[in-house]
Amino acid sequence: MFFYKQSDYPAFSEPNCNNYKKPTFMKTNIPANLLFILLMSSSGISAQSMNDLFIPYEIQQAYENGTRSTEGIPGRNYFQSRTDYAIKTEFFPETNLLTGTETITFKHNGRDTLSNIYLNLYQNLYKKGTPGNLTIDAANIHEGVEITSVKVNGIPLNLNSLNFFSTILHLHSPEKIAPGSETSIELDWRQIMPVTAVKRQGTYNKTSFFIAYWYPKLCVFDDIEGWNVAGHKGTAEFYSDYGNFDVEITVPAEYIVWSSGELQNSSEIFTEKFIDRIRQASQSDTVVHIITAADRIENRITKPAIKHQWKFKSENQTDFAFALSDSYLWDGTSINTGNKVIPVNSVYYETAETFSTVAEISRKSIDFYVNKIPGIAFPFQHLTAFQGSPGGMEFPGMINDQDFDNAMETILVTSHEIGHAWFPFNVGINEEKYGWMDEGLTTYIGLAAFSEQIGDKDLSIFKEAFKRYKQKAGSQTADVPLMIVSYALSDETAGFSTYVKPICAFYLLAEYMGKDKFYQAIRLFTERWQGKHPIPYDLFYTFNETAGEDLAWFWKPWFFEFGYADLAIGAIDKVENFVTIVNKGSYPMPIILTVRYHDGTEETISRGMDIWKDGIKSCNFNLRPDIKEIILNNPMIPEASYDNNHIVIEL
Repeated sequence: MFFYKQSDYPAFSEPNCNNYKKPTFMKTNIPANLLFILLMSSSGISAQSMNDLFIPYEIQQAYENGTRSTEGIPGRNYFQSRTDYAIKTEFFPETNLLTGTETITFKHNGRDTLSNIYLNLYQNLYKKGTPGNLTIDAANIHEGVEITSVKVNGIPLNLNSLNFFSTILHLHSPEKIAPGSETSIELDWRQIMPVTAVKRQGTYNKTSFFIAYWYPKLCVFDDIEGWNVAGHKGTAEFYSDYGNFDVEITVPAEYIVWSSGELQNSSEIFTEKFIDRIRQASQSDTVVHIITAADRIENRITKPAIKHQWKFKSENQTDFAFALSDSYLWDGTSINTGNKVIPVNSVYYETAETFSTVAEISRKSIDFYVNKIPGIAFPFQHLTAFQGSPGGMEFPGMINDQDFDNAMETILVTSHEIGHAWFPFNVGINEEKYGWMDEGLTTYIGLAAFSEQIGDKDLSIFKEAFKRYKQKAGSQTADVPLMIVSYALSDETAGFSTYVKPICAFYLLAEYMGKDKFYQAIRLFTERWQGKHPIPYDLFYTFNETAGEDLAWFWKPWFFEFGYADLAIGAIDKVENFVTIVNKGSYPMPIILTVRYHDGTEETISRGMDIWKDGIKSCNFNLRPDIKEIILNNPMIPEASYDNNHIVIEL
């Protein structure tokens, strides 16, 4: 992750130097004889406009059909479907077998009459022969999801007629699915869940489990592609419609279950002592130990039984995950967000190194996001942080995070994963295609939340992101245009393109626009697309509106084109006393030029990244005689190389 010092980074509100006017410099009292001259390597080039951005054919059609608009808001004919789930499942910890029966209610709001239905069987990522881009432990390879019964609107389907490709199950509907109609899909299934810790989910400490992407899930039918059937290859994340979940989970009685939903029958499961503790924690602004190590030894947490059926419900969510353990401890607290009180839980193994701090970290993170940045209400009724996954992963109302031995990493990952409550859940981003949208925005606000908790007022953590950008920028295997769909990327490429590159781009944009306007744009984007499915162009148009200008000169290179961020000190003319600054990588970025003279004086020139908006390749700066040293930019500006940013001139 990544960071910087605010005082080292001047405001980027300078006028476009293409106007060839005397510039307005920083508030550092630049002498009048310090002149700035622009040299254009290709005269006559005008600034890019949104019309110059590449628009895929299917998105052009969406504009023509009126489902999208060039105002950054849903078009007059925008639609999205809705999918509700009623699921009964049983998990057998001894074998990792998960069985289930579910009813999917699909409300088709599109204009097309459909003959086919597509579902994602995510656990088929671990099926023998399924193509993917994720390394999988041999212990987790299995025979795939076994579908034992399928009905559509009550009509049984011949199981031999089912078609499978990637992780997709394709059904031929026995009845046409008309616009505005509801279709019922009933399935019975069984599958083996991962027996070790894998990406985003798995088995931990032998008897603790995080169960994710576990039920046959209807693919999204949208206004761009129709059915989204790319399948799950392991690296790219997910795309889901909104809906209600009614879920019953059966497990052995000694296990505690936490989930994305609200528990409906706690009095049937917990003894009175623990009901009281849960209630106390849900109203407390300090951490309450709901289940302690002593409680686990005593083992009187749940009521006597062989099994318990845990009943959960949630409304208008994109997914449902759950976790269970017969050994984890449980801490609880809450945060009053103004319009509601959010219970906050953390569950972890007794020997965890830093996870005992996660409940309070989570509480502070939600408070920051709701009241400061981005200043938007928390979209769920509760949050549970579970100790598990290598790294971290977000789910509606839950996060699955590693127990780090470093307190800073614990804060960083926890605050980041909680930030995903807003992107992609509150705003339903298609992560299969545009992982950078949610990871870029979430990483930016997550780093701000992290800095708040550790007292880093200068946001120096951004330096770490810029270090990682330097490692891979311009690399053929990692640095590709962000608009390449995420599911087509390898694991290495996805890491750079989904996290590192977009956070650099959004950082530069925030500094150019000013943080207040940048966060105003995030809020406006959220208001427009809350509970809906935006595409990148919706984000671009919204930010343009808030910025008060067409930012295509920024969007096009950073998001659509090969290139990288790299400015360099070019020629130095000692006779005319000027230095040339060259844009080697072609991406727009700001200029901060520090000039030291032999008489001991120092001067600083700054220009915003819009200096490059008209396609220029280099700029000349006239300086005073007797230049001793020139320093271009600083570690707070992401670059592919800093080796060409410093020169000492001998007398």
